[in-house]
Amino acid sequence: MEESLLALDRQLGQLKRAGDREWRKTLDAVFDEPTLRAIQQLFSRGVLYTLENILATGKEANVFRGKTHDGRNRAVKIYRLNTATFRKLAPYIDGDPRFPHGGKSHRDRMFVWAQKEYKNLHLMHAAGARVPRPYHVHRNLLVMQYLGWRYRPYPTLRELPPAKPREFLEQLMDSIGAWQHAGLAHGDLSEYNVLNVRETPWVIDVGQGVPRQHPRFDELHARDMANIYRWFRKWLPELKLEELETWSM
Repeated sequence: MEESLLALDRQLGQLKRAGDREWRKTLDAVFDEPTLRAIQQLFSRGVLYTLENILATGKEANVFRGKTHDGRNRAVKIYRLNTATFRKLAPYIDGDPRFPHGGKSHRDRMFVWAQKEYKNLHLMHAAGARVPRPYHVHRNLLVMQYLGWRYRPYPTLRELPPAKPREFLEQLMDSIGAWQHAGLAHGDLSEYNVLNVRETPWVIDVGQGVPRQHPRFDELHARDMANIYRWFRKWLPELKLEELETWSM
């Protein structure tokens, strides 16, 4: 564990020296003292051995590639504890019966959000949807299946449109139907959180997902369908929104 922490410290130092001022500020915002303690606990439990390169930067979280003791890649999502966007998360937490006590402080909200994404991934994966397999959640850290080749993540649908849009869409609708039958809506589905994994769609960023009992379930599912329809109309001009609704039932 001590070796892993020293390696992490060296990696952070190298990243800060190599990046510009804004990039260094981002790293400082991610790796605050509570987060470093949480990472240390994952090292001590044997969940992770090292953190490697950064994969993605978002509004609420950063995603890194980590490794286990036996050299397996993992995606490690670190929710930032000092982000100013946590109020936008409240509509997805409030009304979710799985989290009746959604947290009073910003930090508590982020811990709940990590748990929420973990539970959503677990339900979606168990239902047969193509989403990363979740392995572990602790405080503001989520460890899950790595979707990439070596140190690079697979591209998003936005970055790499499919060669066969109709087949790709049909596979995506299979996943949407699977998690809808499990009683979930993704809540923020778009071309930015669908990965093109060798011409197969895999869906990420499922923290916004809500169960059927949530008061905004129908609204969020309809928004997901509208986003997918908007994107695929570029490649399939004959596509009808009603066709997507039929597929997802």
